[in-house]
Amino acid sequence: MLSQQDLAEEARLQALHALGLLDTPREDRFDRFTRLALAAFHVPIALVSLVDRERQWFKSHAGLDYRETPRPLAFCSHAIALDDMLVVPDTLADERFVAHPHVTGAPGIRFYAGQPLHSVDGQPLGTLCIIDTAPRTFGDADRRMLCDLAQLVQDELNRDVLVAARTRELQDKNATLELTMRMREAAEQALRQKQELLDAVLETVDVGVVACDADGHLMLFNRAARAFHGLDADSALPQADWPAHYDLYGEDGLTPLAPADIPLVRALRGERVIDAGMTIHVPGEPTRRLLASGRALHGTAGEPLGAVVAMKDVTELDASRARLAESGEWLRTIADNVPALIAYVDTDLRYRFANERYREWFGVKPADMVGKTVLDAMGDGFYAPRRAALERCLGGHASHLEIEEQRRGRTRVISSTYLPHIRDGIVQGIYVLSTDATSAREYERQLHALAHSDHLTGLPNRRSYEERFAQAVARARRGATPLALAYLDVDHFKQINDSLGHAVGDAVLREFARRLGATVRATDTVARLAGDEFVIVLEQVGSPLECERVAAKLLDAIRTPFAVDGHTLAVTSSIGIAWSARPEQAAMAHAADDGLYRSKHAGRDTVCVLVVGN
Repeated sequence: MLSQQDLAEEARLQALHALGLLDTPREDRFDRFTRLALAAFHVPIALVSLVDRERQWFKSHAGLDYRETPRPLAFCSHAIALDDMLVVPDTLADERFVAHPHVTGAPGIRFYAGQPLHSVDGQPLGTLCIIDTAPRTFGDADRRMLCDLAQLVQDELNRDVLVAARTRELQDKNATLELTMRMREAAEQALRQKQELLDAVLETVDVGVVACDADGHLMLFNRAARAFHGLDADSALPQADWPAHYDLYGEDGLTPLAPADIPLVRALRGERVIDAGMTIHVPGEPTRRLLASGRALHGTAGEPLGAVVAMKDVTELDASRARLAESGEWLRTIADNVPALIAYVDTDLRYRFANERYREWFGVKPADMVGKTVLDAMGDGFYAPRRAALERCLGGHASHLEIEEQRRGRTRVISSTYLPHIRDGIVQGIYVLSTDATSAREYERQLHALAHSDHLTGLPNRRSYEERFAQAVARARRGATPLALAYLDVDHFKQINDSLGHAVGDAVLREFARRLGATVRATDTVARLAGDEFVIVLEQVGSPLECERVAAKLLDAIRTPFAVDGHTLAVTSSIGIAWSARPEQAAMAHAADDGLYRSKHAGRDTVCVLVVGN
């Protein structure tokens, strides 16, 4: 069984090996710190050491020829054991080191100072240490400077871990934000469609619907209600004047209805009104006898919102039935002719209504669908992708989805909304409204292409280039790979335009763009910035020399005479290339532009390669 000390050491070694730095080649990002340490402390030796199980290995060593020593000989082992700065002003005066072979022999260590370096979880991995061959004092300012330098080295050690963690965090946040936005958009769309459907239904049905707010002001007076009373709603009319203004009488048709007995007033007081009888006398119109039902309306927190009453005309039941049948025919006619799929399914997912568009889009007769389940009527290919939305709707939640369907030789993008039909808190069925979103999606695609493409050459435009360049920089930094950026333009292009006309100039630009694309790799990005200015993003170009070889190919490709609109033209290009092992977007763009300027100043038809950040 391992002791607590052994467990701690295993955890430390695991953190060290997780960095993946042991036995890797020297890197300037660490060597710069040992060089700084030599200059800052005027010592002959500075080391970035990593203490392994059996050895001390140097990621960077300045003033020392070898890269590792056995761990028992490592001064740095003492520093990480202390987990604090270790300063030995004079090794010959310290009994721990007086007989040390590196003190009595080469390199003759007389002074040592080492600051531990830690992993992101606090494990001591090694040190940044300085060594002198003569004793010396080491004051508070020296200690602070060594600590500051060590903190910079520690940040570099943990760079990849910190970047990866931050990247994951940002990805998680972006995914959460995108999901929230999609859910919000779907909910808002469903609410808009539900409101539109509700308004359409209220204006179509032959049931009079009247509603008021919590203060008794009329807010809704639908078409049927207006027909009953022969007038429009007047929201400013006080409740006390409703009976006379709206010609309201009791069931006997003779006794004026008291304000307190009006069904809407009773519902506003909190009473559940069911089939309350009343009569309406409208001058010049037959007397109507109505049955009214209604209730109060409350918000999610129980606050009063008002009341609503629905009124049925039972005076002419047969006429009402005829009107209802006529209304149903209108609804069917409208539903059959609107450019959308309209259907209603019950809680067993059986069709109770389907409009004629199902025959047109899917070749299925609506009459053959009614009474069958969605699966039986339309098949598993139709049902499977909609199953989750239907089940969610049966749970009382609206759903929206888009599905690409291939039926009857045509591909459609169908946008569907599923609205639960709820009565008294219980789902009765599902309203289904589907529209053809094919044209809208194609229009969106075309808009996107127009926004990201150059209309003349078909290349990515400046906006698209900036996005792709930023992505290429991010990839290069993540993968620690070099990146190059080339700026190009057509030499003496203004002379071509002025002498031969803009049509020839445009043809030259199109051919210039074509040659650029044909010369570089498919993974490289060629874009047109403006006028005769072009740019190429070259990923994983190993060296400035390789940049020169790419530029030579580009120059050769452009030098071949251009045959455009009956003219043979000698066209050349000036090129500026920025190359960096650790790319920064702004710095590379500036350097590429500077290189292009230098190429022009050197006489054109040439290239200038600049190294950035090295």
